[in-house]
Parts: sequence; structure tokens; C-alpha cells
Amino acid sequence: MKRINSNDIAQLAGVSRSTVSRVINGYSNVPEETRRKVMKVIKEHHYYPLISGQLLTGKKTKTLGLFWLGRAAIARDSLTSSYFMHVIDAAAQRGYLVLSCILDNLTEKHNINYVRKIFMEGRIDAGLFVGTSNNEPLIEELVGLDKIVGLFDFYHENEDVPNRLSVNFDRDSGEATIDYLYALGHRKIAVIDGDLSRLSCIHRHESYMRGLIKHSLPLQNKWMAYGGIVKESGYAAAKQMLSACMDDLPTAICANNDGVAFGVYQACEELGLRIPEDISVIGADGHENGKYTNPPLTTYSFDFKEMFASLVNRVIDTVEQKDNIPQSDFIPGHLVERASCRKIELL
Repeated sequence: MKRINSNDIAQLAGVSRSTVSRVINGYSNVPEETRRKVMKVIKEHHYYPLISGQLLTGKKTKTLGLFWLGRAAIARDSLTSSYFMHVIDAAAQRGYLVLSCILDNLTEKHNINYVRKIFMEGRIDAGLFVGTSNNEPLIEELVGLDKIVGLFDFYHENEDVPNRLSVNFDRDSGEATIDYLYALGHRKIAVIDGDLSRLSCIHRHESYMRGLIKHSLPLQNKWMAYGGIVKESGYAAAKQMLSACMDDLPTAICANNDGVAFGVYQACEELGLRIPEDISVIGADGHENGKYTNPPLTTYSFDFKEMFASLVNRVIDTVEQKDNIPQSDFIPGHLVERASCRKIELL
């Protein structure tokens, strides 16, 4: 059977071959309606331009694309930068290379076109994405084009999409955190949520709420804040929240992640609050730096090496057309108890 080429795509879409080329290569001087029309034909006929003669024979590239969203986080955070090593190591174990692409976001047109081009040219067998929201139009577009996509922290309930795979944090870490604090005697617990466009932040918020309700603890607006996912935004949220309730402070703060918890430490220091004597703090993720804070940070820790190995291996299994591949995997965490939380004697 003759393989469809760009001339065929142009004829079917009613455009010139050069227009097809501009769409594939992400040029901005193509009207959006024309681009959609060409992409519709491409999808219907499973067309993509091959980048080498070797690929013309149907061989795989043995290369995964790693698309990281958030340039600044890599430069300043050892935990997030370690994700690259986990992906590269897991891929190497299977004989695959990793093409790494660092982008600020998937909302700007030039970033979207750049990712499209890499997939459409067949440079990679599959793409791994870290840092997307849980509803990302480009992801759905790629999945619709039958591209294989692996996602960290992304999940759609009850959707059977075999070429979209994900790995996620367990859904109960927030509830387990509240259980721990309750057992220590805490009854006035504050929560600093993260970016609620991200699945893990949504699940942690819901899990914190389940824990508070289970123990009949108060859900006070003054003890709730949104702190993003980094130290700076955690600091701002904690400073504002604590400054506003100095006459009725919570006895403990649950931070959405360890980066946010580091910001809580800074806010407490500036406000003259001692950890854990005046207020206990607990984070999530298991950041290496948590061992070196003063006092060392109690956290709900996850094995990121295990998480990325799960994602990479299932993506490669899909590339290699193996059977019975789980689309999603929720990795359990565990509590790491250190000195940032104290026991309260109940009267």
C-alpha cells in the first residue's frame, strides 16, 4: 500500500504543498482555520513526515521526548532537576535515548508549534510531559493523532485512552497527614493549598478536607490559603494568613509540598513564631533539603525514581505494542517524621 505523502495531504485539504509544510513545521503565517483543516486530514490519514531514510523502513527512533514545563523551577530546585536523571536512567535501562525540551508553558503558540513539529516529524517514538495542567488542549490533540503520550501528575477518571499513560501521587496523602497531626493532639490545623489546575494539588486539597471532616475539625477560612508550588509563593501565602490571625493561630500547618513548607518556615521566622513550639509544619514530596532545615521538616515522601520508572516503562511498552499495559499508576507515599511537628497534651 502506497504511503500517503504531503502532496496527497495538500490535495485532500485543498491547499498547496507549501501550506502543508508550513503547518507541519509550525510557521505562524498560516490562518487558524487552514491549520485546523490540514491537521484534520493529517489525523484522518495518520500522516507524519519521516526525518530519515531509516524511518522509511518502519524502524523506531528508540528516542523519547521529555517536555518539561517550567524553566525557572529546574534552575532553583534540586528535586525537580532530579526528574531528568530518573527519566534518562529508566529510558537507558530499556535502550532508549531522551530528547529533552524545556519550555515555559504550553499556552504560547510558538511552544505549541515546536512540540507539534517534534512529534509530526517522527523524531521521537513517544513524549513525556511534566508540569502540564490536568486539562491541556495540546495533549488531547496529540492523543487524537495517535501519538503516544506519558504524563506525570495527570489523570482523567474512567477514560479508556491506551496511548495516554500517566503516573500520579496517591490520593490519600492529605488525609494521612491530618491523621498524623490529630494523633499528636492538633485540633486547629491550617492548610496551604497548591496550584489547583494540577491534579496532585487537587487531590491533596480533597484529601486534606476528608481528613478534617473525618475528625470533626473546624474548616476555618482564615486557616486556608493558596500557596502555589514553590517557596516564594508559599512564603507569601503563609505570611498573609498568619499575620491576619495572630490572635487565633492554628497549631499546625499542612503545606501542599515541601517547597511551600520552606516558605512557611521563612514566614514564621519573620513573624517571630517558633517551629514546632508555636506552630508545627508538615510538607509533602520528600525534598532532600527537608533534612537540613531548622528544625528538619516532617514530610509525606514519595519515591520519584519509582514514579518515573513506572511511567517510562509503560510508555515504552506501548511503543513496543505489548499487551495489557495499565494506563495509570498511583504511587503510594509514606510519612517521614522529623522535628517540625510536636505533640500537644490535650486537657
